[in-house]
Amino acid sequence: RSSFESYLTCSVCLDILTEPVSLSCHHSFCKRCLTEHWARQPSRPCPVCRRTSSKEDLDVNFALKELSWSVCPSHPQVLPLFCLDDSRPLCPLCEFSLHPQHRVVSGEEAQRRLKELISSQLQALTEEKHQCEELQQSYEEIQLYAEKQAGDCERHIRAGFSRLHQFLQEEEQRALSALREEQLRQKKNISPELEKLREKLSSVDKIIQELQQQLETHTYRPRQESTPPRPRPKAGLLLDQAKVLGNLGFRVWTRMRRLVTYQPVVLDPNTAYPKLSLSDDLSTVRNTETLNKELPEVPERFSKYPIVLGSVGYSSGTHQWDVEVGDHPYWGLGVAKESIERKEKSPVSLVNELLGLGNTEGKYYDGSKPVKVKKSPEKIRVKLDFNTGTLSFSDADHMTPLYSLTVPKGTSTNKLFPLFFMGPADLTLQIHRFHLLQHWMDT
Repeated sequence: RSSFESYLTCSVCLDILTEPVSLSCHHSFCKRCLTEHWARQPSRPCPVCRRTSSKEDLDVNFALKELSWSVCPSHPQVLPLFCLDDSRPLCPLCEFSLHPQHRVVSGEEAQRRLKELISSQLQALTEEKHQCEELQQSYEEIQLYAEKQAGDCERHIRAGFSRLHQFLQEEEQRALSALREEQLRQKKNISPELEKLREKLSSVDKIIQELQQQLETHTYRPRQESTPPRPRPKAGLLLDQAKVLGNLGFRVWTRMRRLVTYQPVVLDPNTAYPKLSLSDDLSTVRNTETLNKELPEVPERFSKYPIVLGSVGYSSGTHQWDVEVGDHPYWGLGVAKESIERKEKSPVSLVNELLGLGNTEGKYYDGSKPVKVKKSPEKIRVKLDFNTGTLSFSDADHMTPLYSLTVPKGTSTNKLFPLFFMGPADLTLQIHRFHLLQHWMDT
C-alpha cells in the first residue's frame, strides 16, 4: 500500500495527486504544481529528472485521477469503500456519513460488481457488434442485388425502346412511302396535261408563224376560227398533303397499340417468394421449384409461402382482371392487406389478412372451407367492388360465376393488394387485366 500511495504522490507538493498530468519522462505531478514550477523555470524542466518537456498542453491523466480518488489524503492508511450510487471510492472515516441510504460496499465487492457489469456490457456490445456486422453484410448483399436489378431494368428498357425505335423507323418509312406514292399519283395526273399543253403550244406557234409570214408578203388569208377560251389548270394536280400528313401521329399510335399492351397490375418482385420467377414486364409469375439464393432477405419478401403481391393496393372503386391458370393443380388468387405476415410459416397467421379462392388438384377452397365449382376454369376473372363490398370470381371464357366473398368492413380505409399463391409444377400465371389477389391456404 505504501508503494501504491507513493505512486499517487506528487513530487512537488508531496500530497495525493489532484488533476494529475504526466510528462514524456513518465513522471506525474499535480497540474497546478507543475504549472507553478514552470512559471519559475521558463525552460520547462521536469521537477524530478530535469529533462526539458516539449509538451505545450498538459492533458489530465484520467487513469491516475481515477486511482487518486481511492486514496484519502487524511486517512491514507485506511482501505476505502465504494459507493455504487455515485460510482466512486469513499473514505470510511470522513466520507461515509455523506452517503446516507446509498449502496456502499467494500472495494473487493465493488470490483467484483464492476467486473460483472463491464463483462455484461462487453457481451452486449459484442452481440450488438455482431448484429451490426450481419446487418452490414445484408445491406451489402442488398446493394449488390439492387445493382443487378438496375442492370436488368436497363437491359429491359433498352430492349423495349429498341423495339419502339424499330417500329417508329418502319412507320417513318411507311409514311415516306405513302408520300412517294402520292408524288407518283400527282405526276401521273399532271404529265398528260403537260403533254397536251405542249402540243397546243406547238400548234399555236405554227399558226403565229403563218400569220407573220402573211403580213410580210402582203398575202392575207385571215383564219376563220374563233378565239379559244383562256387555258386554265385542271383541278387535283397538287399533292394531297392531308392524305399524307393528316392524323399521322394518331395513326402511328393506333398501330403502336398492337405492339404494346397495357398492364394495369404490375407484380412486385421485391415481395416474391425466392422460388417464384417473374417475367421481364412483371406480368407473369411461375414456380421454378428452385430456390434463388441471390435474392436478399428483405421485410417485403415472403419467405415461407410461394406468394407474390401486386405493386399497387386499392381502397376504393371497382377493379377487374383476368388470370390464366390453365390446368395447374395448385394456385390461389385473392387480395391481401399490406400488413400480411410474410415470415411466419403457420397458415393461421394469414387467415385474417387474406381473402381468396384456391385450387388444390381440382378441389376449390375459401381458406379451409370447400367451394363447389362445376367445371375447372382455365381463365379466371376476378372483380373487386368496394361499392358493393364484394370480391367475386367467374370463368372468364364462359362468363359463369364461380364464387363470391364479402369484403370485411373497414378495408376501405386499408389498401388491399393483389396476391398470387403459386404451388409447384412449373405453373405460369399470366395477368390479363386488373388483378387483386385472393387468399389461398394449403390445407
